[in-house]
Amino acid sequence: MGMTYNHPMRGSEWLSLRRCLAIVRRLQMGTARPSELIDFVNKTVGERAYPISASAREKAFKRDRENLRRRLGVDFSYSASAGIYTLLEAGPLLKLHLSETSLRAIYLLSQSFGGHVGEHSNIQALLGEIFSYLSAETKTRLEAPDTGMGLDMLQDVDPNHISKKVWETAQRAIRGHRKLTFNYISPTYEDRQKRQHQVVPIRIQYQSGHWYLRAYRLLRRDASGAEDRQAVHLKYRLSYIQEDEKLAVSTSVAPSPPATEKYPVRYRLLPPLSRGILSEHFEGMTTVTREDGSIEISGFCDDPWEAGRLLLTYGEYCIVLGGDEVKAWMDKTLTRLIENYPDLKTG
Repeated sequence: MGMTYNHPMRGSEWLSLRRCLAIVRRLQMGTARPSELIDFVNKTVGERAYPISASAREKAFKRDRENLRRRLGVDFSYSASAGIYTLLEAGPLLKLHLSETSLRAIYLLSQSFGGHVGEHSNIQALLGEIFSYLSAETKTRLEAPDTGMGLDMLQDVDPNHISKKVWETAQRAIRGHRKLTFNYISPTYEDRQKRQHQVVPIRIQYQSGHWYLRAYRLLRRDASGAEDRQAVHLKYRLSYIQEDEKLAVSTSVAPSPPATEKYPVRYRLLPPLSRGILSEHFEGMTTVTREDGSIEISGFCDDPWEAGRLLLTYGEYCIVLGGDEVKAWMDKTLTRLIENYPDLKTG
């Protein structure tokens, strides 16, 4: 609904419109009590935006609420027990409209920062706030497989070809909460033969330059027909999923996968890195400062491989102490590195 008049708006009508816009602006920042809304309006529009008289002020505030709903299409709720207003819908005139370039950037951010740890949680909060200002049509475009963020951009960030059918089928399975079946060829398969996988897909994630499908595997079947029914959380490179007759989405709703297993991780940062601002890479991080200036850090991860790769980037300034899975990965990697450099002198 728009505001339409057959005559120029009077001064009082302009003032009411400005008050309404200020109310929406304040509610976009978070919930607010009536007094907080009125104070914000007075500071934003002017000290005399609302009448001084309490009864007149209440009537004006009530009229503004009615105009917000009836003329601007804004929806909000009021909790009598908490005494606060909450914005539900900013209305068609106050939605955020973004360019195609910005939409592509938001989509990439939403796929890249899927976690809720440290700075990732801040990015998720930012995206959630931006999404709340978008129209329903725009939200649908961002969630749809033909969002325009598709294969041209995907091939730019992942040089290995990703099949359009693979991308769209995985997205359809995720949105419909359906089981996904596919053939997979990983570089770790020495025979380079397909393995059939049946999974409960969770999300598509951009990480370290590649697109992955996070999923809960229910079944793996090799070329001989041997089956592995150990249910585990895994990460599949999208470019290794094959576009063939096995690629399919189940017609039945998939069971909800259990929470991702958490693995402990413990490491020590040495000076000078320990003197900087610590990044919150892991959940539940705690720190202990040692007399030598190093810092011992403990937390939890859901992927020991990724945790090990991340800690390797600290180079000689990081000592991995545990947990078992991360420490085993690091020991194996360092052993292989030394084997690859036989001329390396060790002290």
